[in-house]
Amino acid sequence: MFKKLFSFPAIRAGAIAVLAIAMLMAFPTTRALAGDLLNLFRVQQVAVLPIDATGLESLTGNEALGNQLGELVSSSTVVTDEPGEPVVVANAEEASASAGFNVRMPADAVPSKIYVTDSSAFTLTVDRAKAQSLIEAAGRDDLVLPESIDGAEIAMSFPSTVNAAFGTCPELQMEKPDMEDMSGPRESYPDCIVFSQMTSPVVNAPDGVDMAELASIGLEFSGMSSEEAKAFTDSVDWMTTLVIPIPRNEATYTDVSVDGVTGKLIQRTSEYSPKYVLLWVKNGIVYFVSGSGVDAARAFEIVDALP
Repeated sequence: MFKKLFSFPAIRAGAIAVLAIAMLMAFPTTRALAGDLLNLFRVQQVAVLPIDATGLESLTGNEALGNQLGELVSSSTVVTDEPGEPVVVANAEEASASAGFNVRMPADAVPSKIYVTDSSAFTLTVDRAKAQSLIEAAGRDDLVLPESIDGAEIAMSFPSTVNAAFGTCPELQMEKPDMEDMSGPRESYPDCIVFSQMTSPVVNAPDGVDMAELASIGLEFSGMSSEEAKAFTDSVDWMTTLVIPIPRNEATYTDVSVDGVTGKLIQRTSEYSPKYVLLWVKNGIVYFVSGSGVDAARAFEIVDALP
């Protein structure tokens, strides 16, 4: 999940995968689905959750379990709006017309390329028996998913995304990257910075599912104690907050003042390929600036130059 955040620049594709797997495995982001019939989740703010990824690694690091997870995702998901190929546009005005919202670009920097990726949507039908089997196969038979989630249908839609590349950057790749190749702009593109923006994804969820319980199960699966899981789920406004999990030993984050609001600066700590992502939400738009290295000063310069 964390590595997808740094992939260039398939932020939307990464978000789809994160939400799909999160729902299947009851990860904390799914708590945002709680509420009344056809309740809408819209992002207004971001929270970062450092986790012990041992539980997830027991799935992704095991070939048999990984195949089982892949089959569960593919059999439970129906794409209702297939995205088309990315469209290259000349400027912010063309990007705004294509994406359907007011696109902002820094006044003192010219992007090397601007892509607009198409909207997409899918529905996910929860198969409780298969999800429970995965959890037990990962060695956590103490965690039991409630019967009420079986057959629950979750509809997720993702709007068009605008990605502006600054510097020398690789071409946009829409296909799913290999698991070993999801670490962001290559070291051969040290000056590459990607500025992405999109309106909030929308999630429709049915009534009758206790998502608070699912959130706690997911957090315990990731390595939290039951007390820690409850304390975190009680501390977040799940109807408006996008929760981004990061591995404790691989990344750090800080709250920062950005674009007149409070955002998050997430930094991947690696001796050979450090990365950063600056993200915030303002006026219903989710913004990301990602790049290589340990110095995020250029990201803040881009933000400071926004109209």
